[in-house]
Amino acid sequence: MTVGIITSASNDIEENTRHYLGSITTSVAGYLAKSNFDLSFGASSTSLMGICYREFLKEGRKITAVTTRKYADDLNNLSYAERVICDTTFDMKKEIFENSDIIVALPGGFGTISELLSFIEEKRSNDKETPIEIYNEGGFYNKILETIKELQKLGLVSSDIDNYFKVSSNKEEFEEHIEKYRYEIENKGDKRL
Repeated sequence: MTVGIITSASNDIEENTRHYLGSITTSVAGYLAKSNFDLSFGASSTSLMGICYREFLKEGRKITAVTTRKYADDLNNLSYAERVICDTTFDMKKEIFENSDIIVALPGGFGTISELLSFIEEKRSNDKETPIEIYNEGGFYNKILETIKELQKLGLVSSDIDNYFKVSSNKEEFEEHIEKYRYEIENKGDKRL
């Protein structure tokens, strides 16, 4: 089973924030790697993405590093990963989404937010079943979630949009959601569910 993790590759994160987010990322990625997930991610050896790579590498899991030609040089720092080079970020998003059983959004910047919203829209518009989990410890995604609620109130976003993703605010809740997704995916054909 493969988890697509979207998160930051920025080296410019303020030191205290970098330490805090690094700790969260290590904990979440470590749990997923130890739970026998393989990784699909946006091919970066730096920042939070680099932490994900190293956590999955430690556990000997399969890693697929997806990037665009512009950033292909960083693949040299990801020697263990299977490499996929795309022409555009649109192609990159499609590659990660279509080859992941579960999507997990950790803190990130513009690219991460773009991926998250694209994945939610892809799931909504095309009846995809891929679970999308937003890890929101410390309230990183609060403003985006508030914006979604405001768009719902205005009728610009469907009232059921929050059925297309789940939010966890701590590790216990996150692990419960992941285990539920795993069970549902593994028992998909079981008519007793």
